[in-house]
Amino acid sequence: MYKKILVSLDGSELAKKALPQAEKLAHTFGSEIILFQVVPFMPIYGSPELVTPLIIDEKQKEAAERYLLGLGEELKQRGLKVSATVKTGQQVAVEIIDFAKESGADLIVMCTHGRSGITRWVLGSIALKVLTRAETPILLIRSKD
Repeated sequence: MYKKILVSLDGSELAKKALPQAEKLAHTFGSEIILFQVVPFMPIYGSPELVTPLIIDEKQKEAAERYLLGLGEELKQRGLKVSATVKTGQQVAVEIIDFAKESGADLIVMCTHGRSGITRWVLGSIALKVLTRAETPILLIRSKD
């Protein structure tokens, strides 16, 4: 049913809570797990061209790559087929949705904080944006924290 399962991570312990569910599904269906992380662009203000140039924090990107490779190795040791990709972008939800299409993912698995009301409005919700905009099926794991 699911040949490729995209697991969206951000380096937090909360996001990692999506992995056990993805692993169960991958074992059940013989799926490949695609570990994915978006490193946001960091704006620099005060450009002489009055345009906000964007730079990528290379150390943050390298750390994300090491993080995903480490998780990937753990999953491979448990007999799973795993790949890992780090992308950069300003809109994390859009990057997740676009990469799901690009990679041919059959399912997106991600964890959500489960915030509501003013907290969600102030902080935004990447999970909600992905849920409402993606064409790929989504499994949201709600945090118990």
